[in-house]
Amino acid sequence: MSKQWKHFMIGALTMLILLVSGFLLFSETGKISTRSPSNSLNPTIPSDTVIIKPLPPLLILRGTDVAFEGKAEFKQAIAGRFAQNIVITNFQATGNNAEKSMIKIVWENGQIEKIYPGTTDKRILSNQRAVDISILGYSMHERRIFKDSSRKGTLTWEIRYEPVEL
Repeated sequence: MSKQWKHFMIGALTMLILLVSGFLLFSETGKISTRSPSNSLNPTIPSDTVIIKPLPPLLILRGTDVAFEGKAEFKQAIAGRFAQNIVITNFQATGNNAEKSMIKIVWENGQIEKIYPGTTDKRILSNQRAVDISILGYSMHERRIFKDSSRKGTLTWEIRYEPVEL
């Protein structure tokens, strides 16, 4: 019985030594410093180097087949205080009298611009900055004598703009 106990202890100590030596070996390799880059590189920039200026960030307001009933207004959150260089990539509306749907842009001077469905790739490049952008959906069955009744419709839009912080 004592002979089996000795073999067990020898095996356990061997495994312990292997684990500790493996840990020390791998922890030392993490401390080895990498070779620093050589100082022989020329810090001056050659005259024929092309300098790339980053483009201003363009943000996208998008809605795809957004369902609504009757009259609906979807205010769009603008990053920053204003939006400028607005491009309406796509604006489509479906439903009864869908042609009365619109994108409403309120400029900082209070002027309102309306853009109707079917518009694609319209650029609004002006010195004005937009304060508010809303998507207005309209899908109503209009009757002369009786009250108008709501109908289902969908809106799809994509608006790109450049945010402005002041």
